[in-house]
Amino acid sequence: MATIRVLQAIGGLDFSWAPGDLVDLPDDEAAKWADGHRAELVDQDPPPAPVNDDPKTPADTDPPADPDDPDDPGDQDDDPDGPVLFDPAEHNVKDVLAYLDGVGEQEALRVLQQEENAEEPRKGIVGQRGSILERAQANDEATERAAETSRGGGRGDTIETR
Repeated sequence: MATIRVLQAIGGLDFSWAPGDLVDLPDDEAAKWADGHRAELVDQDPPPAPVNDDPKTPADTDPPADPDDPDDPGDQDDDPDGPVLFDPAEHNVKDVLAYLDGVGEQEALRVLQQEENAEEPRKGIVGQRGSILERAQANDEATERAAETSRGGGRGDTIETR
């Protein structure tokens, strides 16, 4: 089983999900819904918790990290239960461009900003900013057209029968 977080309101004959709802589905069904527009994958079945044969006392544990320490991994902006965001620094130019080819404008801007703020921005990516953003806007428009058709738009004055 996998859990998805609903991003757009979705309803059917026997279900109705609102944005923010967490829904448990079989893995293959969750993969169909988690397209980044309708829903996103939150997690899959977690591994069983490890058995602690040697419990530590509070005196044995490390002191808590300073909450203002920027090097502390606990200070990450990403929600530990949320999706892991695409990091262009972890991928080659070809993979970054392939990823950017299928995203919307907001995600494209986020990834391009990360690349531009990198210590050594790659010209193969930042040099194509204009065409990347054009494709991203076209992706957003195509998604909105599909959503409009799904909502019954463009079908004339007929009564919606869902």
